[in-house]
Amino acid sequence: MIQRKQTIYLFFAGLITVILLFIPFGNYHINGDKFLEYNAFAVKAITHKTVILNSIGNAILLILTSLLSFITIFLYKNRKLQLKFISVNMLVILITICTMVYVYPSFIFVRQEAYTVNISSVNAVLEYNYVIIISFVSAVGLYLAKKAIMKDESMIRSADRLR
Repeated sequence: MIQRKQTIYLFFAGLITVILLFIPFGNYHINGDKFLEYNAFAVKAITHKTVILNSIGNAILLILTSLLSFITIFLYKNRKLQLKFISVNMLVILITICTMVYVYPSFIFVRQEAYTVNISSVNAVLEYNYVIIISFVSAVGLYLAKKAIMKDESMIRSADRLR
C-alpha cells in the first residue's frame, strides 16, 4: 500500500533534499561583510552572481538522495528491498552532510589556485545557515521510515505465524 506512514516520511525526506538544492548552505565573510554565497552547485559572488568555485558534487549527492527516497516509495511491495534502499540512502545523506560541512570547505575550496578569488588567501570565514539542521531532518525522516517498515515486516511475520 502506498498510503502508509513511511511513504510520508520518505516523501518529506526526498522533498527536503530537493529544497536543499536551492537554498544557500552558508556565506563567506571578510571582516563581517558577506561576499560569497556557498550553495549546492557553486560558490558565487553575492554582488554580481559570478561563479567563483564549483561544488557540483554536493548537488549530485543531493539529487541522488532525493531520487533514492522517491524510488523507495514505489517499492512498497518489497519491504526488504525498501529497507536496503533506505540504508543506502541514509549512508548517502551522511556522506552529503560530510561533504557540505567538511570536505568542500576544508579541502576543495582551499586548494583552488586557478580561480580569481583564492578563499584561503583572503582569510574568509564560512558561516553556515540552518541548512545543516534541515539535512539532519531528512536523515531522521529516513530513519523513521525504516523503523515503520521494520514494524510492518514484523507484524506480517507474526500474522503469518498465526495462520
